[in-house]
Amino acid sequence: MMYENIASEWVSLYIDHVQFVFDIRKAVAATGYLCELNQRSIDMLKCIKMLYIADRKALLEWHRPITGDSFWSLENGPIVSRIYNLIRGKIGGPEMDLWNAVFNPRQIDIVALKTGITPNTKPLSKREKDALREAYEQIQPLSIGAVIDLVHKFPEWKYPGKSSIPIDPKMIFYYENFGEDAVKKIEEDLDAFQAAKVALQAV
Repeated sequence: MMYENIASEWVSLYIDHVQFVFDIRKAVAATGYLCELNQRSIDMLKCIKMLYIADRKALLEWHRPITGDSFWSLENGPIVSRIYNLIRGKIGGPEMDLWNAVFNPRQIDIVALKTGITPNTKPLSKREKDALREAYEQIQPLSIGAVIDLVHKFPEWKYPGKSSIPIDPKMIFYYENFGEDAVKKIEEDLDAFQAAKVALQAV
């Protein structure tokens, strides 16, 4: 499966002044949970689309992403870019170490849990697991072509050719008919939530 390069330094995304903090614990937990649902391994493209769909659902329904990853448009649809690069082994430092402790190196675009490893899914809430399971049940039965056709229908996805384009998550709210006042309130809530999360991670 062909993928395009995404700059690995993109750790966070912004809705105006609001910063989404990438949560490596939840990223590992969410990917591991999807692998467990599929007998411990899963196609890379399907996994990335499941994670995007679950993050998108979380953002729309309770105004909090699951992983805090940034969204990008690639030729084959939208992705969660930090996890995409972790799967490809393109991230350095502690995040890559945490990832490699749970998952095998990618082979033929398969994401697989290491032998004997049970992923820690405690960082995920019940509703986050429910969103991930729903995305899994939607995507897993489909062919790769059908998955790509499905995610191309998201209005925030824009065709980037052989390149890539960042997705402004604020546009997801507008495309889903959230009004200006509602989006402003969501921004304010997200700002407070992310500030608290940064403070907790600094402890």
